[in-house]
Amino acid sequence: MHQTLHLLIVDRDRRAALAASYGSKWLLPLATFGERARTAPLIARWCAERGVTGDVAGQWSGRVTSNAIDWLVAIAVRRGSAITDSGLQWASLDALLSAPAVLDYQQWAVAAVLTGELPSVVGPFGNLSWPDEVRSWIGRAVGSPVTSLTPYRVGAHEVVVGADCAGGRVYCKGLTQERAAEARVTQALAAIEPESFARTLASKDRGDGSVWWLTAACPGRPGGDVHRIAQALARIQQRVLAAGVPPESPRLDLDAAAQWASALLLDSPSGDVVHRRCACVMRADVPSSWIPMDLDPTNVLIDDDERVRFIDVDDSFVGPAPLAMATLAMRRDDRTPYRTYERSWSPPLVDLDWVAFETTATVVQLWLGWQRLERHIARGDVFVDRDFAAARIRDRVVKAIDHISPCPARRGDRGV
Repeated sequence: MHQTLHLLIVDRDRRAALAASYGSKWLLPLATFGERARTAPLIARWCAERGVTGDVAGQWSGRVTSNAIDWLVAIAVRRGSAITDSGLQWASLDALLSAPAVLDYQQWAVAAVLTGELPSVVGPFGNLSWPDEVRSWIGRAVGSPVTSLTPYRVGAHEVVVGADCAGGRVYCKGLTQERAAEARVTQALAAIEPESFARTLASKDRGDGSVWWLTAACPGRPGGDVHRIAQALARIQQRVLAAGVPPESPRLDLDAAAQWASALLLDSPSGDVVHRRCACVMRADVPSSWIPMDLDPTNVLIDDDERVRFIDVDDSFVGPAPLAMATLAMRRDDRTPYRTYERSWSPPLVDLDWVAFETTATVVQLWLGWQRLERHIARGDVFVDRDFAAARIRDRVVKAIDHISPCPARRGDRGV
């Protein structure tokens, strides 16, 4: 499945948008990316290459079909843009509403967001003005103006941007109250292990249902020696355990995740496999500590001095410690560090059933993804048939279970 982005490039002063004309119909510019691509920075680059100077302000009104995800991307143009694409012309927003579009999705999406003078949707970041407000807030917090703003995530209820200032790059997240625990968890972890987590510079409860959180950049690059990462993860989990797990971290409800998967896989042979392996993890005699369940390779940085730092710890819980290592190993498709991780604990962990941990980690990640999708559907961020979405996730669970074969190398990599 791919993502098709329909670009609504808006001049706010003129109340106009860039579009191509096809007879009496109009067509917004299109860009296509892979399903898991971080599209906001790619669209910012697309705009720069065509002389569009402005802010990628929103990725809204998602619609999922059998082979694609359509998004309307709202871009607020700043003065001085010199558009180089001769196929695009300025058309008034009213003209877009009154004339037919080439694509049905564009007709529907534009009508959905143009209920006022300018495009907007429900949510604290569902407008074109929030980038200017974020610039001003960051400038006051760091004591110098923001020279450039790089978007990473631009939903109506959550945004992530990088800001370049005189003192270097900083990062700002705009979070809903239900997601604001990430800021508190990161601060608590940084108090225990300062060199391993982002340093908070400022935070503010906006009173509109959002929290703004500003952090310093973490030195380092994604990737690096996975064995060093395994050692760092085990060390931090032990430090957290010794210091007392931060109360901000919720306890992972493994039983709820397993029941969700069992219901999803009802009458499937994979259902019994999932049940047995999740039960194995719940019975396992392992430490319960901090487990980042979004431990993607891009969320782990290693600097020139081989120091390891963890970022984007929004899906942090308290639970069976090895689940975090299983998550990272699967996403890197590299199981060799399991033995390193086991030995990095004091006393060392023994007889871990890594097949069970990998299966359970997969179930938890898909369960969390399903919960996020449910929230997006309830808020109107995404429009998708629930039965269709459930069938796709069911297929993912079955494929993941089939991929996790019980080979000896996954029971601690004792040959390494």
